[in-house]
Amino acid sequence: MKLLATVLFALLLAVSGQSRLGETEEQMVARFGEPTNRGQHFAWLQGKNWNLGPSLTFKQDDWRITADLVDGGCVHIRYGKLGDWTEDQVKMVLAYSGQGAAWVETSKPNFAKVLRTWKRSDGGAARWRTGVGFELENPAYGRAKAVAEAKAKVGASGKPKI
Repeated sequence: MKLLATVLFALLLAVSGQSRLGETEEQMVARFGEPTNRGQHFAWLQGKNWNLGPSLTFKQDDWRITADLVDGGCVHIRYGKLGDWTEDQVKMVLAYSGQGAAWVETSKPNFAKVLRTWKRSDGGAARWRTGVGFELENPAYGRAKAVAEAKAKVGASGKPKI
């Protein structure tokens, strides 16, 4: 029965897919339909929120997928779902967001039941947390945050007009 559930889950993902790092909004909309929510994602830098770009939320069955875009491509994804995560689901999400690079688990064994982490050779990162779900990002997300941080520092270093 477990094997059948795993095969059915794999087929569902193959047909419907998962949002993937690097995809455009058009590719995600083609995969899921229109987002259930459109917003913006921000980074808190130098005491201020800095807008990094659009954020799209999709719902598929019991899954909720929030994709943050920078320069038209998905750079940060959060997956949430009802119930426990299976190891097959973890592997599937990582495989769909590999962008051609392999994930290497960097989790600390003592915390693996509540927090798991992965890195990619290109600087991508992934984190799974109990009760929260998966969060994956590619190097473009870190670069976008670094640019915003540099702008925030310039703004914070100015002298007040008093």
